Amino acid sequence: MQLTVHLDQYFGQFRIELQLCIKLRGIIGVFGTSGAGKTSLFRAIAGLNQSAPNQLSLIKLDGNTLEDSQKKVFVEAEHRNIGFVFQDSRLFNHLTVEQNLSLAIKISQRKEPLISYQDVVQGCGIEPLLTQSAEGLSAGQRQRVAIARALLGSPKLLLLDEPLAALDHDSRQHLVAFLNQVSELIPMLFISHSVSETLTLCDPLILLEGGRIKAIGSREQLAETLPKRRASAVVTEFDPETGKLCLDTIPDLLPEFKPGQRIGIVAEPSWLKSRELTRDD
Repeated sequence: MQLTVHLDQYFGQFRIELQLCIKLRGIIGVFGTSGAGKTSLFRAIAGLNQSAPNQLSLIKLDGNTLEDSQKKVFVEAEHRNIGFVFQDSRLFNHLTVEQNLSLAIKISQRKEPLISYQDVVQGCGIEPLLTQSAEGLSAGQRQRVAIARALLGSPKLLLLDEPLAALDHDSRQHLVAFLNQVSELIPMLFISHSVSETLTLCDPLILLEGGRIKAIGSREQLAETLPKRRASAVVTEFDPETGKLCLDTIPDLLPEFKPGQRIGIVAEPSWLKSRELTRDD
């Protein structure tokens, strides 16, 4: 399945001008600083922003034209079969969690969800929340329910705008593993301001800057262009008695360290497919 986007539009004083044609498979990262145009791109793909007169928009998904300003074609958001998880979750507060999920299945364009109800509930870790009112949920709980609801809608494409920002560490690790698994059935575009999260979860990457595409490429190709706040390494030696730890790294990808600087260390999650570090000897 392929996504084609050609935009030349103004959102207030901000201009987004880009051309994109990419094969949808797995989780594709969309990375850029605040104001780069990431959310504007997502809103255009989802059909939430119709182009103004004399502005260009062409969006195709799986060979179907969703929007073409020149031919005056505009498919409404509810008919695009594209899921969207916003940063603020946007649940129906007057419904329970279970009712929010059931509604997604009811309005889906498929008779049966691509991913079973039970798998989604367990994968998003929301089984204890099913009978609770959406209004009383914490920010992290609301976000997990929003992701579950989007998945049960069985979209052709799922847009995730900072979906993990409100989650605690354990919930984030659990959900990232689940998203990594189900992206084989539902391709995703994923916005995150976390470099490590982007490099861990997404491949390929789309880098935006000032409303334009700066680069598109594999995780390995573009890793060096991202802010060097975090890097990966392989433990080559560890003495639990002395605390001595030796790491094998790729120097070009490391942040700049200073003597006496305190750093954090996070072990590799079990779900993550290890990637061998390579260096030219």
